[in-house]
Amino acid sequence: MRTPRICLHAIPLLMALLLTGPLAAQTPPTEATTPSPEQLIREMSDALKKAGNFQVHAEINFDQVLVSGQKIQYAGAADIVVRPPNGVFIDYRDDLSAKRFWYDGKQGTLLDIVHEKYSQAPLPDTIDAARDLLRTEYDLSLPLADLVSSNHLETISARAISWGYLGVHDVEGTPANHIAIVGKNADLQLWIQKKGEPLPLKMVITYKNQSMSPQYQAVLMDWKLGAAVSDATFQPNLPKNAQQVKLLSAENQ
Repeated sequence: MRTPRICLHAIPLLMALLLTGPLAAQTPPTEATTPSPEQLIREMSDALKKAGNFQVHAEINFDQVLVSGQKIQYAGAADIVVRPPNGVFIDYRDDLSAKRFWYDGKQGTLLDIVHEKYSQAPLPDTIDAARDLLRTEYDLSLPLADLVSSNHLETISARAISWGYLGVHDVEGTPANHIAIVGKNADLQLWIQKKGEPLPLKMVITYKNQSMSPQYQAVLMDWKLGAAVSDATFQPNLPKNAQQVKLLSAENQ
């Protein structure tokens, strides 16, 4: 992360969107067996909602474009704990930064681990509302933020131009339904586990309106549905010498 302000790397999860038509022709399933992308995402959303609490680990790769025009790939990882409707903990680190975020239904706390600085802000009492306020008020997107949405289909549909089903493809040895969605500013590929719980296993976002069309990829693994989570998980655990700094609004940034 190269900006001077405290900010988690902007990685919204199910926010960018992708395609129908020509792409689907690469592995054409028959009409009788072609699943509906909307239905697959609805089933995924229902499975996560039914689970209640969940934990997931993400292995991440993302591009940055240098002034020279060269596209550089970096790697990172995130551990996410969600307790609907008002608990989120994210431990995020990559080649450029390391951050932690706690939300307990009343306030959000963002810690820059490398510089031992943190910011706090009051937030609404639901995850969806807190996530949206962080974006609009502070220009802050949490890693895989839309993964904690209460309605993934609604979140995606709001940005989708067109949808496509590409077939059953592999994610780390697991068969998954591969979906493509075209959005106005970015395109999304999403892989949803075919057998067992319809969990998201991988996503690729292409920021097509940016120079060199950088990509963000996350492989999601080690899912724990219905995990027992204590209240302490969502309370800030700050270094002894951490310095508090103001979380600037998007306007003041």
